Amino acid sequence: MDNLQDWLAKAGVTSESTVDLGGISGPRHVRYLDLLPSGDNQELLPDAVVESGGVPLIYVVRHDTLGSERANTAELSQLVRVLACRADARYLAVVEPGKVVVYPILMDEVLPVPVLSDTEEGGYAKFRGILSGSSTDITSTASTRKSRKAAGLWLDGLLFRLLTDAARDIHRCAPLLTVQQVLSLVGRALFFRFLVDRHIVSEAELPCISHRTSDLSMVFSNLDALIETCTWLDKTFNGDLLSLTDSHDAVDKYIGLRQLLDAGAETICWHLTNIQCKAVHGQLPLQWGGIYFRHVPVDVLSQVYEDFAHQFIPELARETSIHFTPRKLAEIVVDGAFSAVSSTTPDRARVLDPSVGGGVFLVLAFKRLIAERWRASGKRPCRTEIRLILMEQITGLDVNHDALNITALSLYLCALELDPDPRPLSELKFKKLVGSILHPVDESSLDPAKVPYDSPHDMKLGSLSSEVLHRHAGLYDIVVGNPPWNAFKDDRAGALNRTLRKLLAKPNQSTPVTASDMVARYGSPDIAFLLAASSWAKPAGAIGFAVHGRFLFQGDSFELRRHVFENLRVTGVMNFAALRQDQKIWPKNDAQFALMVATNETPDPLDGFFFISPRHEPRLSQEGVFRIDPNSAIPVSLFQVCNDPQAFKALYKGGRLGLDLLHRMRSETAQSLGEQVAKHGGSFNSGYQTGKEEKRQTDASHLVGLLDVQHDMTFVVAPGSRTAGEQDRYFELPKLQWPRTPEIYRGPLLLLRESPKPEREFRGALFSATDAAYRESFIGLSALGKPELNGLIDLIYVVSYSDLFLYHQLLTSPKFGVERDSSLQKDLLDFPLVREETLTVEQWQKLRVVAGKLRNRCVKWQELDELVFDLHGLSTADRQLVRDTLKMDLPFTDVSKQATTPTCAATRQQFVDTVAKLIHPFVDSDQAGVSELQARPIDGWVFIEVGAPENSPHEGVVVHDLAHLVTFADSYWSSRIQIKLKDRTVFGQLDQMRYWTLTEARSLTLDWLQSGEMPGTGDAPFIRGQTGVSSP
Repeated sequence: MDNLQDWLAKAGVTSESTVDLGGISGPRHVRYLDLLPSGDNQELLPDAVVESGGVPLIYVVRHDTLGSERANTAELSQLVRVLACRADARYLAVVEPGKVVVYPILMDEVLPVPVLSDTEEGGYAKFRGILSGSSTDITSTASTRKSRKAAGLWLDGLLFRLLTDAARDIHRCAPLLTVQQVLSLVGRALFFRFLVDRHIVSEAELPCISHRTSDLSMVFSNLDALIETCTWLDKTFNGDLLSLTDSHDAVDKYIGLRQLLDAGAETICWHLTNIQCKAVHGQLPLQWGGIYFRHVPVDVLSQVYEDFAHQFIPELARETSIHFTPRKLAEIVVDGAFSAVSSTTPDRARVLDPSVGGGVFLVLAFKRLIAERWRASGKRPCRTEIRLILMEQITGLDVNHDALNITALSLYLCALELDPDPRPLSELKFKKLVGSILHPVDESSLDPAKVPYDSPHDMKLGSLSSEVLHRHAGLYDIVVGNPPWNAFKDDRAGALNRTLRKLLAKPNQSTPVTASDMVARYGSPDIAFLLAASSWAKPAGAIGFAVHGRFLFQGDSFELRRHVFENLRVTGVMNFAALRQDQKIWPKNDAQFALMVATNETPDPLDGFFFISPRHEPRLSQEGVFRIDPNSAIPVSLFQVCNDPQAFKALYKGGRLGLDLLHRMRSETAQSLGEQVAKHGGSFNSGYQTGKEEKRQTDASHLVGLLDVQHDMTFVVAPGSRTAGEQDRYFELPKLQWPRTPEIYRGPLLLLRESPKPEREFRGALFSATDAAYRESFIGLSALGKPELNGLIDLIYVVSYSDLFLYHQLLTSPKFGVERDSSLQKDLLDFPLVREETLTVEQWQKLRVVAGKLRNRCVKWQELDELVFDLHGLSTADRQLVRDTLKMDLPFTDVSKQATTPTCAATRQQFVDTVAKLIHPFVDSDQAGVSELQARPIDGWVFIEVGAPENSPHEGVVVHDLAHLVTFADSYWSSRIQIKLKDRTVFGQLDQMRYWTLTEARSLTLDWLQSGEMPGTGDAPFIRGQTGVSSP
């Protein structure tokens, strides 16, 4: 490994982030057990893997490991397929002296074309770019383009397709089979293939399995062999392993099943036998034969099988959760919970998942427990210890028996995967899992005598039922999972409210007055599970959940949110709102979501936690990964989230600077727009709703003949104000579902739009001097008979077109920039508008001039923005913050693309000049040099030096020296690297526009000044550092 480690060091990779797969095994090898060399296995395996935060980024193999013949690519193709079956890292690096070639890891029929080739002379900049997800020089081949369009060329997509095709065909030819029996048949065939590929079952056992075939691959080839094989599985492992019948009689257990299978026997046996087929060496088919189950991690199989079950049994999806949980997200939760637990040592933790689904959380927790036991004891756990951990430290609950059966299968497989010597077969039988560690909590499994008198439908709540809450109270050190997000609509809704009120009540205290409001306004079970977890977990235990993102952002959730944060010591919140539509992050789910980790103890008032929101990056999204940038981890105080309903949204879109500006905007010189209108007896009202034709029953004659307001009108409501020569429309429907009262349509009118557009002219309010008809996507203020509103209407009219007004919506609306590109009426009316009585005569004059220009459609946007900024007292830095935030974070496609595009020379120079200007007052004039370096030691990054002596030559940091100085610590996902030298500091940043705004220049300068890294403050010649650590 030494030579390889030398090469990795030259490429900026530290030994701490490298796992040697050929060395002495230890706890870090638990996820790579199938890649460790063994005496009975001659297949080509990688030499090492580079990780970030414990997650594999890229596998590495020496070129001499592949053999001396360059032309022979068969072994390399086979290795790529082996690694593709692991479904984790996306690249394989083949290393030879002075050179590295990187291949994409795909489920492809041929060896993929390399995505890049890099050399030592180039400082391995391209390779570093691959590691940091920033490389701009990845070759786009037909193979890689195809892989990005066809998810089936990744293991999970291929496996899902094969499972679904087999199950549908089996069910079609044997319609009397229940869907559960179909799942069990397919699952048993998968289980057997797993046993064979892992060499747990060999040809020597065939006579004990079936007398009807002479080959292990044919044990499902006819009904007799199928029945014998299923009987052997029951006997050898466990009687309820994916049960096929309700009978427990060994003699007639399969008589009825045989009758159900007879009609479609040929098709059924063909599919189950197909699952057993292996490819001829050297072939890479995209069928069952091309999947090497020896290398498929059980947590991947669990995830795919759960997705398969959700698709095949729709009621399973409805009952358990809206979607299966991707392994990479579940892993973040599990790792976070194990890091947070302090009720016991991690290796002794008891783990509960109260909504197991396919068991991915429990499988990952099981693996983590094995690694922790290995770490604590210094030796690899044996089978006895593994089985003891399974039976004593793992518990799962679910309302659906199929989900429990899927989880049981996953745990069986995991125990075998972790077993250091899974033989002899006679010793592999498991204790029954369902009923011992996996508990059904549906109505039929609970005791009617334990239903609370005040909640007759309590048993329908499953894990949240009173019986289950009490039975499992205080038993667990870690509670993790992804509870249901869908709001209950049936009898469970009332029962959930009653349970939530009890969970919200503090010990020895009556139910809080606000509890009923908290419950009724939120209505989804995920936070009820979170609260229940605090009763299931021991004091100082850990809780980790995936929850719907509305919990963080909705105003109606504030009281409930405050209760949670005041009663659990939250250690981290990861907000995925920006990635909700990245289909390879969480396939088939476009709901906003968040991951939370907490310790089960009351926080100190001065406590805080980190809040991080991964951003959308197109190239990473194509690969199903995301950047968790340590520089974007925002420390948040408990006080902030418990006192500001909009704190999370403001931090998500505006960061700490944005939240600070928001607080300053709410000063005494401002009052909400809605309150100022109400002072004069005015109010904003939503317009008419047409409704479906059969519901148009109410007279709308007062609207007939009025000019109908359209979204493409600009500035005013008047004939000819639509764009592109569109014809005016006049209202003509005699009846509507909700026509509203005539008074709200009387002019003069000011109409605010609920859906702002990127184009400024379609963003602000429309002014109408006369009556007009407008629909519910506008909110209107009528000033008829209220001349005192005229000045305020001018003020609102001008402000509505400003960047500041849109910025406030972006930072406060629970919808705009999260779920939809629209705002709520409340969001618009909550804008902290400067009090009209504080305006000077001069300011009123300027305001009326700009309002007049708007009505005449000849406004200058910079003049308007500067006026609004002046009225609201924003500093120069504040104004830049507003502009930069809108330029990089608005929820529009063009903005998103702009944020991730590479910078140009002019942008970088402006950044450098801003830093130089900001540091100048704080350093000696001869130590104020700031300049961009020509060296690019990481592809997709730009480097600048700060604080260099001004008389220093431009090439003060020699190119090849900089390449040696740049190292990645434990994370490859930072957006900034800092290198501290004796007389200067070098910063490297991702070459994306969002990191090179003038506001970012200000932040970098403040960080540099506050860290004391000004010239002369340190004695060490240089220190290499990088802030933070995380995983993809």
